[in-house]
Amino acid sequence: MIQKMKKLTFLVYHREYDRFLVELQKLGVLHIQPSADQSKAEPDSLRRLKEQLGVVQDVKASLMKLTGMFDEDIVPADADENLVNRVLAIAERLRIVENTLDKARRDDKLLAPWGDIDKAQMERMHQAGLQEYYYKVSCSYFDRELADYSALEVSRDKKFVYFITFSLDGKEPEGIAALPLTLPAGLYSEVRAQADALEEEKRQLIAERQEIAGNRIGCIKAYELELLNKIAREEADLDTLRAAGDTVMVLEGWFPVTQCAAVEDFLKKSDVYYEMRDPVDTDTVPTQFCNNRFNRMFERLTKMYGYPCYNEWDPTPVVAPFFTLFFAICMGDAMYGVIMMIYGMLEVSGKAKKTPILGEMLHGCGDILIALGAATTVIGLSLGTVFGTNIAEWTFISLSPAVKDYYHFVQGNFPGTTYSFQMVAAIIIGVLHLCIAMIVKAVLFSKKEGFMNNLGQWGWTLLMIGGIITGSLWAVGTLSQEATTYVLIGIGAVAALCIYFLNNVQRLRSKFVQGLIINPLAGLYDTYNMASGLLGDVLSYVRLYALCLAGGVLGSAFNSIGSMCADSFAGGIAVAILIYAIGHLLNLLLSGISAFVHPLRLNFVEYFKNSGYEGRGTAYEPFKNK
Repeated sequence: MIQKMKKLTFLVYHREYDRFLVELQKLGVLHIQPSADQSKAEPDSLRRLKEQLGVVQDVKASLMKLTGMFDEDIVPADADENLVNRVLAIAERLRIVENTLDKARRDDKLLAPWGDIDKAQMERMHQAGLQEYYYKVSCSYFDRELADYSALEVSRDKKFVYFITFSLDGKEPEGIAALPLTLPAGLYSEVRAQADALEEEKRQLIAERQEIAGNRIGCIKAYELELLNKIAREEADLDTLRAAGDTVMVLEGWFPVTQCAAVEDFLKKSDVYYEMRDPVDTDTVPTQFCNNRFNRMFERLTKMYGYPCYNEWDPTPVVAPFFTLFFAICMGDAMYGVIMMIYGMLEVSGKAKKTPILGEMLHGCGDILIALGAATTVIGLSLGTVFGTNIAEWTFISLSPAVKDYYHFVQGNFPGTTYSFQMVAAIIIGVLHLCIAMIVKAVLFSKKEGFMNNLGQWGWTLLMIGGIITGSLWAVGTLSQEATTYVLIGIGAVAALCIYFLNNVQRLRSKFVQGLIINPLAGLYDTYNMASGLLGDVLSYVRLYALCLAGGVLGSAFNSIGSMCADSFAGGIAVAILIYAIGHLLNLLLSGISAFVHPLRLNFVEYFKNSGYEGRGTAYEPFKNK
């Protein structure tokens, strides 16, 4: 459902406006109406605040990543801009330290085999005309080829010998099959000391950053909220109209009728002129959902598509039960539903936040996971599937004949046909879903445009729903063949009159003869669209059966592979358990993705198209302190 709104218009003296905005923000219920003049340039002050906010949010996100916290876990403390600057300084210093440390480590590695070279002695050798050259070669080659050569071994390890040769003419000796080395400047002890100092500085910087992330991130969160509040006031000022030579500020906004008492109390204390009224058809009114606890969990799905307009119907009360049913059918396994419920409970209690990948991806979805898991468990038991096994084939428990007959019925063919019961059931559910969509569209369009201007849609609704109900009554024996024929003829006649002649009453009223010609042609074109579109829409629901079947087959395949391993070799039971665990976990994840995407599509495409839902509304976003 959509919450009813009222409109408020304020006239405020310009010198009192800043104080008024602060008080209005504390009230926190008014959705400010965007200014009709969108040509105003964003002031520099607002641009700087947004840039600063971006920096603060980046800093906060980096600290949250260190601790694995989510935003709602942070308790705001005293706002501290300097703390943000300190975190930025730590990050910059860490970058410099790590780069310098990398070089020091490389130098340390190069100098380690040579130790501290006496630079003074080397300088005297250079003055005497001697030039040293540094080499590295494998131990075996050195011992075999270079041991008697004029090479001075300095050190060796398990693989290499490090040695020096000298030259009197300043030219590198030729014929030495070894890797020449260029050593960095500085002593080994100095490089080692520098590396140790940088390591210690890095450790201290990381510890300081970790301490801020663990104990003082609330100060950064408070500073972020402070900036958000300033930005909100700046944007409110941008949406304010100026009148009477910029001395009077005009602000318009919307608030839910449930907040009337708080608003009236605020107005009594405010020394401003105001006007309050109900919305009219030409108003652009923001949308606030007003649903029960179950439907509220699925508002996030509606928001993914788009908010309903104020004068539309909220599709969430239809999306919620059908998405739940579609999801449960696609999963189709009772134990998968139990696992989902357990994970949902852990998420609600906060114990699933550290779960790799899923912890972040499913954060905040614990409630909907519990609901979907419960539905999956019920549907899985109804279809007789537990971990890819068929309950009707279990031998370790005794099922009553009635239960066995039930499972044979739902796992067999639909009575009187050669088609699977589950496939036909999926199509029947799809038809019901589309019937609801057509009723919603007919009623909604009648509310917007008037009943007489929507007779064509009512004709299609009557034809489809009336035909289905009449056929169902005949199938169960409530209506005789003769009565069914007369009822169908009557429904068809009324529907044809609405579809082909009364689809545009306005055209008949203005130009009757022209309407008698154009309306039937328009009805024929509409017939083509409805026939082709509805057939494709109905067949789309077969995917529910297909996905349920695919998940069951894949789970059964993992069971078969595990059983073969268990019976084939020693230690096969351990391998089988591993296959069962990994296989069913993989199947659960794959089925979960499919069970989310395809039911979402059935609602977003088939249902929304046939119900006329567009989702072009504006979200209710009150001007309030963050």
